[in-house]
Amino acid sequence: MEKFEYIKFYWAPSPNEEHPVVLFYEIDLENERYATRMTEIFQDRKAVPVTDPGFPFVTEAPVPTIDEINREEEFFAELISKEAFEKAYQCTSYEGAIRFDASQQCKFPY
Repeated sequence: MEKFEYIKFYWAPSPNEEHPVVLFYEIDLENERYATRMTEIFQDRKAVPVTDPGFPFVTEAPVPTIDEINREEEFFAELISKEAFEKAYQCTSYEGAIRFDASQQCKFPY
């Protein structure tokens, strides 16, 4: 079994520009699915790694599975590779998709 799972999590945009539209998670499968690293992507494509110095996890609760996330209308998640996560985690401006392709079963209309 792998120690980590990597997820790209799309969040339907809101009028609030402070709200990220994509989240990248590195999830520790051996520690109740808490995220050890995370990056937030905003509508202007700014990428911000989330840090919490002194703590092993950057989430206050376990990260749901992609099946659990995809039950909600305003979210969509997909598994990604470690390499895709690392690329997003290291960048300051994200060039990838910030909206999920509706042809791939996205639940919000873009």
